[in-house]
Amino acid sequence: MKTKSPIHKQLEYADRRGDLIPCLLSLESRIRRQEYGPVLCELHNSGKISLVSDHNLAVVEDLDHNEFWSIVHLFDQAIPELDCSIRDVLRLVHTLVSKAGSDGAAGMPNISLVKWCKVNPEKAKLIVDGAISLDKLCLSHCVFAVQALGSIELAFELLGHSDKAVVAVGLRSLGRLEVGSETIAKRVIDECCKVIAIEKDQDVRSSAIETAFNTWGKFGSLEPYRQQEFLEAIINAKEGDELVQLSAALFYHSKGVVAESIDIILEALAGEVSNPQATLHWLDHALHAKDEGWDLTKVIDVFAAQIPKLENSIEPSQLHNFCQWIWRGPDNAAQLFSSWLVSGQFDLCKFLADMVGEGGKKNNIFEISRARLPNDLNDQVFLARKCVGFLWHHEVTAASILLSIVKNGKKLAREEAEELLYNPLLLSYSGALRSFLDEQSKKPSKRISGCIKRLIKRHDAYLEGLKSTEHLVEFCPTIEQRRTAAIKDRERNKEIQKQAHERSVFFQLVSCQTLLYGKKSFSLIHGEGGKKVPSVTPLSEFSYSAEFPRLSVVDPVGFNEMLTIFRIEKKVSQ
Repeated sequence: MKTKSPIHKQLEYADRRGDLIPCLLSLESRIRRQEYGPVLCELHNSGKISLVSDHNLAVVEDLDHNEFWSIVHLFDQAIPELDCSIRDVLRLVHTLVSKAGSDGAAGMPNISLVKWCKVNPEKAKLIVDGAISLDKLCLSHCVFAVQALGSIELAFELLGHSDKAVVAVGLRSLGRLEVGSETIAKRVIDECCKVIAIEKDQDVRSSAIETAFNTWGKFGSLEPYRQQEFLEAIINAKEGDELVQLSAALFYHSKGVVAESIDIILEALAGEVSNPQATLHWLDHALHAKDEGWDLTKVIDVFAAQIPKLENSIEPSQLHNFCQWIWRGPDNAAQLFSSWLVSGQFDLCKFLADMVGEGGKKNNIFEISRARLPNDLNDQVFLARKCVGFLWHHEVTAASILLSIVKNGKKLAREEAEELLYNPLLLSYSGALRSFLDEQSKKPSKRISGCIKRLIKRHDAYLEGLKSTEHLVEFCPTIEQRRTAAIKDRERNKEIQKQAHERSVFFQLVSCQTLLYGKKSFSLIHGEGGKKVPSVTPLSEFSYSAEFPRLSVVDPVGFNEMLTIFRIEKKVSQ
């Protein structure tokens, strides 16, 4: 390779000056990754540079996030063939892993360490010996040395050590090794069950849980040996952190968990957990690869139990897989909305409102069947009021729920739902809502068609009444009121634009230029070698409109009071 010799020299000089890491950063954009790692390894092994010097490791620790991830792959490529002591390679790996933090790729250096240990099995044994002697650095990475050695018996031997940290290493090693036979797998599970039954040390218990699920995952086609017994022992221990670990196991080890075990875990997650945020995170990730063994009712119960416990409100985009499952079938949405609106829990109802408008979507329509509606009359009325209170700005969705009560609810609840359809919904919206009702009037249900005919008749009369008052000067705002409203609108629009810019990915990537008028914009793009490429972009108008609730103008105080009451009111039993 023509560029090899200059690169060698440049890296040698840089290391002598103490600038090896900055040199790597400067070269990274010009050198192909697959050709770069071996160069570093070769120079290190020949003594020309030192990747494990105290100075270079300190510089790596001081790198910012983007700089670190720009060069970490170079070390990953170099580590497997490095000629160095176990202390040096462990210090390097430990520095990289610690710097990577909780990133999903943080384990890459440990994978490289496994490869290094396979190349140097005698040194790998020394790492295990160091861990047995309670050397902290060796203990931190002993699992990967045992994995490279591939010795099941060595891992079992570590379980008999008097120190809990070494026992935890042995358990995690068993989870990473190829078990080979079902007999050995059962032996591993027996050890994990024993730990959960008698052990109090959290690190050891956590290692046992991880190893058990790893083992079941390797024999996913077989009946999981002692799985339900294992789960019940964990749940009965009532350790919140272990329940969070079970939620993560649903994601990482989905192939090794049967339907009955999923139900057991979901029922436990609906109780007290130490970290509701993490629990919902892992559960939502697990739903991405779910199969028919998942019970929607139990999943809804978990989210209903944990969302109100969050320190900060959660956005539907953060629970994407859960929302996708709900919108996949109308009955799923009906079950969720019926359950959470009847609960009256503010955080859950607010989540539903955000969920309807997620991604700019509007007019989600579904029917709550008689089986999904609550049986109690008061609950049906309560559901209707909560529906309007939280979904009033999604008028078509709210109307579809209220029509479900008109069709399937009890008499007094039907009357309340019809009245709410008129006031405030129809009194506020005459566009998409009116079109939706006209379409629904064609349905065969006599209750719905009769209800809509009455609503439209009342609505037409109301609109005629509004027109008859247009000439009344007393109803027109004064000049001062108009000016005040205009100032408030302008301030609100500025704040909306500011928030849109802050949340926009594009405004973080490109600069912003404001054009007052014109048909096209012209700019120069500076390419490779200083070449300038002209870019002409035609300008066109685009707009977005939304129907403003009429009651916000006609009766803003009364309208806001009504919605506030609907949102905050609780059942008598609460």
